[in-house]
Amino acid sequence: MIILATQWTPYNKTSEWFNVFKDVQGKMPSSISKWQSFACPDEDRGIKGYNLIMTKKENAEEALMEISKLLAPFWKIEGFAMKLEILFSMRDALKVIGKSL
Repeated sequence: MIILATQWTPYNKTSEWFNVFKDVQGKMPSSISKWQSFACPDEDRGIKGYNLIMTKKENAEEALMEISKLLAPFWKIEGFAMKLEILFSMRDALKVIGKSL
């Protein structure tokens, strides 16, 4: 299962973000098999971060809880926003529309 955590940090809050990041980095829970992060500027919203988080389907509920716990300290940053999404593989997305590869 792939979880996408998208986050936005205002440009003027990047120092605060970095301080929180230093505290939470390296605290990967065992329910998560891989976590990749990417970032880019997002016009007026600040820095936009994409986190692709992989977990086994049987660990999904625990992983969502642990991801939320890891990201919770960022919520104290004024203007910080985030959302979590469950992504379908292309194979599963095609099943939704009645197609297959």
